[in-house]
Amino acid sequence: MLEEDLFGAAEQRLSHFEDCRSAIDQLYADALTTQGSAAFDEFLDFIVRFSNLSVYNAMLVRVQRRGAGAVATRTKWKSIGRLVKPDAVPLVILRPFGPVAFVFEQGDTEGKPIDGEGESSLFAKGHLSHKVYDQTCRAAEKYNINVEHSDHYGVLLAGTAAGIDKMPDLLQTEAGRSFRIRLNAKHDLPTRYCTLAHELGHVYCGHVGGDNKGRWADRSHLKHVHKEMEAEAVAWLVCQRNEVQTKSREYLSALVRDAGVDEISMYAIFEAANRVESRTVTATKATKLKKVNRSKNMNQLF
Repeated sequence: MLEEDLFGAAEQRLSHFEDCRSAIDQLYADALTTQGSAAFDEFLDFIVRFSNLSVYNAMLVRVQRRGAGAVATRTKWKSIGRLVKPDAVPLVILRPFGPVAFVFEQGDTEGKPIDGEGESSLFAKGHLSHKVYDQTCRAAEKYNINVEHSDHYGVLLAGTAAGIDKMPDLLQTEAGRSFRIRLNAKHDLPTRYCTLAHELGHVYCGHVGGDNKGRWADRSHLKHVHKEMEAEAVAWLVCQRNEVQTKSREYLSALVRDAGVDEISMYAIFEAANRVESRTVTATKATKLKKVNRSKNMNQLF
């Protein structure tokens, strides 16, 4: 190979390395913004979990699919009784002594259950109507919260919440802060509802910034663990009162043992839960009850 060819190949490799380095470091920087120092442990734990991959390939999976569960080739999934869904998007990793290989994440497969599948505190069970779920999403819009559903999350990432500083639109909106919640579209309805309540808890408790109209304060200074405790408490309250069963109680107990409750605001939790629940079936029942009582009172007048 000519010297200039060697130089060109080396330059291309360095360019590829720079792209990967930028992506990984940006991902870590974004995680630090929302999780604080806990992001460091989360990144290391992610790499350890994928011990069947090289460290670099594990991080490539993390870059492409946040919250990824197990990953394997199409052939490997078939060998354990699971098939890759027709519309699944593969993840690209480096192949030893070759260019690249394609693997698929657990959430993009179906078939024989995986050991431990469903045991995570992320997952919920119960009978929830789409009407209640849709009402809760629509109600969030009144607080400048946009609820989106993503097909690009791994099975172990249920959702995220973020505050977005927006520029003023001279024709439509005022300058200020809006909020965006993204939920894992691959999860079932009870799990998505539990996640929605959790992420709304983060917003209403002020974990991602204060409200423009002063309906809740900016409490983004809290430690990540205390934010999680408050948001999970909101989710547990709302889900229990709407007959959705979660494993939040066990998760909360573990957090309390690790961090204590000194920094927790019960007022913020109850106020947030009230905002989530006020637009759900509970509120609908309450409204109907008020109408019945009002009718009775009117009848008594005559």
